[in-house]
Amino acid sequence: MAVIKERNRLLEAVMRDAGVSNKGLAARVRELAARDGETVAADHVSVKRWLDGTNPKPATQQYIALALGGKLGREVTPEEIGFSAGLEAVGPDTTATAAEYPADSSAAVDLLGQLTAADLEDQPGLTTQGWTPAVTPKVITGYLFGDALQADEEIRTGAPAAAAIRTTAAHLMDLDFRFGGGHVRKMLLFYFKSEIAPLLRADHPVPVRRELFSAAAEVAQLLGWSAYDAGRQAAAQRYFTQGLRLAREAGDAVVGGRLLSNLSHQANYLGKFNDAIQLARAAQTATRGVATPAVNSMFLAMEARGLAGSGDAKEFARVLAEAERSFGQHRPEDEPEWARYFNAEELAGEAAHCFRDLGRAEETRLYAARAIAPEATPPRTRAFIGMVTAAGALTNGDLDEAVTLALDAVDLAGPLQSSRYVRYLTDFHERLTAVCPRHPLVLRFAEEIVKQYPTLPLGSAVVLSRVA
Repeated sequence: MAVIKERNRLLEAVMRDAGVSNKGLAARVRELAARDGETVAADHVSVKRWLDGTNPKPATQQYIALALGGKLGREVTPEEIGFSAGLEAVGPDTTATAAEYPADSSAAVDLLGQLTAADLEDQPGLTTQGWTPAVTPKVITGYLFGDALQADEEIRTGAPAAAAIRTTAAHLMDLDFRFGGGHVRKMLLFYFKSEIAPLLRADHPVPVRRELFSAAAEVAQLLGWSAYDAGRQAAAQRYFTQGLRLAREAGDAVVGGRLLSNLSHQANYLGKFNDAIQLARAAQTATRGVATPAVNSMFLAMEARGLAGSGDAKEFARVLAEAERSFGQHRPEDEPEWARYFNAEELAGEAAHCFRDLGRAEETRLYAARAIAPEATPPRTRAFIGMVTAAGALTNGDLDEAVTLALDAVDLAGPLQSSRYVRYLTDFHERLTAVCPRHPLVLRFAEEIVKQYPTLPLGSAVVLSRVA
């Protein structure tokens, strides 16, 4: 007597939610298996059999779950799609260990290769997880007290491959700075995975190897920054951390300090102020005696932001003054090319953020005005500063000025692909609705946000604005 199989309605429902066809699911399963060096002979007929109740091999079940999870932006288990329990996961768990500082540079290269592959697939661990605070002390001690940095040796050798990496990274960094991380993220991921990682695994003379690792560390920090800007906090922290290990291998103290500073910036944004302070101080320690005045000022500014976020106004004032003194000693022609964007306006912008966080409206306004050079400051930066100025005006009780400034910033930025900027908007909107939710200006501000970001949930204020 033939066994009648029961249709797999769980798999059917998840496929429907993911908006994936039989052919599309089969193609994605094959791609994921090929990434791990496996072969899964799946086609649309195979998917029909799965839907009809046939259980594929355990490894195939895992690839099906990964494929659907990537489409949905969350974890999908084999059990959720009607398959057997107790199966081993396919491939390495790239999100579990990549936030930790690796002892070996080859491990960092492998982890970055896995991270870029997972990021391209939108694996849920990288898109939904946040900052991992427990690793910060180990990252700092691992970097500062590992092998000698040899920071006094010349790194640049003129290796063509490293020069090509730096040129490409500079171009992509310019796009990132002008338009936000959403525009460049996938280009960077493909570039690192297909071009840079194979170079790092090859054998090279020591000077060439060091320069390649230094250039690759710069790309890793850009990967981290674009992920951070796109709201992928777990991915950003991991790129910065693994890039830090590349910088250590290169003996490039300044790039290492830059990555520690980026981690500090991210920690501060996420409200992890103690982590932010310690990471900024580690950047200063790592580059003592080799950082140029503007670079040192940048690292001090990150410490100041962490102190302001934590509410330590006295220590903040001391560190900001030190940052300003250091910057006053800089000569633009002596600064590294990547740091030349950090000018007097950038430092003033960091100070404006600090005063905003301390609730000091007049200083916020003063430093925000200094942060704008009308002919030189990019629209993206002006939009960020505009929102900081608006927040300061609202703290001062001037609703009309605050909303006017915020509306100007929204108009200036357009649909900027930056989760950080969107958070500036939503935080300001929350403050407005807490004060006067039905004020016409507040409703207008909500409407303008929705025009630029139609899928952004703003609660009842948007509904009110649409009928006002």
